[in-house]
Amino acid sequence: MRYARVPAELSSAPFTTAQARAAGISRTALGSAPWRQVFRGVWAHVDVPEDRDFRLSAAALLLPPRAVLCGLTAAWVWGADVRRTDDLDVHVSFPRGGRLRARSGLRVCQETLAPNDIWHLPDVAITSPTRTAFDCLRLLRGAERVVVVDALTHLGRTTVGELRAYFAGQRRLRNLRVGEALLDDVEPLAESPMESRVRLIVVTAGLPRPLAQFEVRTPSGGFVARVDLAYRDRKIAIEYDGAWHWQQRRADDRRRDALRALGWTVLVFSADDVYGDPDRIVREVATALRRSAAHTG
Repeated sequence: MRYARVPAELSSAPFTTAQARAAGISRTALGSAPWRQVFRGVWAHVDVPEDRDFRLSAAALLLPPRAVLCGLTAAWVWGADVRRTDDLDVHVSFPRGGRLRARSGLRVCQETLAPNDIWHLPDVAITSPTRTAFDCLRLLRGAERVVVVDALTHLGRTTVGELRAYFAGQRRLRNLRVGEALLDDVEPLAESPMESRVRLIVVTAGLPRPLAQFEVRTPSGGFVARVDLAYRDRKIAIEYDGAWHWQQRRADDRRRDALRALGWTVLVFSADDVYGDPDRIVREVATALRRSAAHTG
């Protein structure tokens, strides 16, 4: 199929109907190849990749000055990329007053935001890192509430202490006490969202909380390995295996062999376990703890 003329200024980024018209592309022409609709009134060439940067740029074309990026989108902008790659929704908040309607790909809420809660980047307003973590703890569901705050605190964007102080200063907001209670579950040492998810599966099942990023050493003090999660006294290591390159996998295998040679039990889990069979994680960790207790007893 031969496509119609594609103006250079419309070939690599999202654009509005008005921008298309200025480039000589009519509203009728936008309804056919080679264009696709992203949001109502926002379009793109079919060859432009659909990723989060693209979706954020498209949403920015719609958002009035009062709009504030929030929740998972704000966390992503602050560097805490915790979502699956196919989750492209843009989350935006409006202080009291006018707002946009939610639409496919754009999630809209209305929250009470103080001036200090709103920071300004070059092209968009966004909730501060502390307010972003606060909202995620209150308003997300399940383990993801803590996963995103693990990531933000690990990056140094905020701290558990700052969050405690922020919670203490708030009144009459949704799920305030629910979110505050989750602060004890946050682990700033967690180095990846999947590591956080494994830990939370274990803890939610009622098993003891393992230490994060624990360094294993020989009796003489020599460094052996740093493990994702550990029960130090039981010599049980829990690892998330996200390695995709054979060299990384070989290095991980050698490191785990060294741990086992020192008498450690090493449990390794994958994304299939986290998303498809979390009960397996609980069973294997519980079994390892029972065996260790029986052996030491």
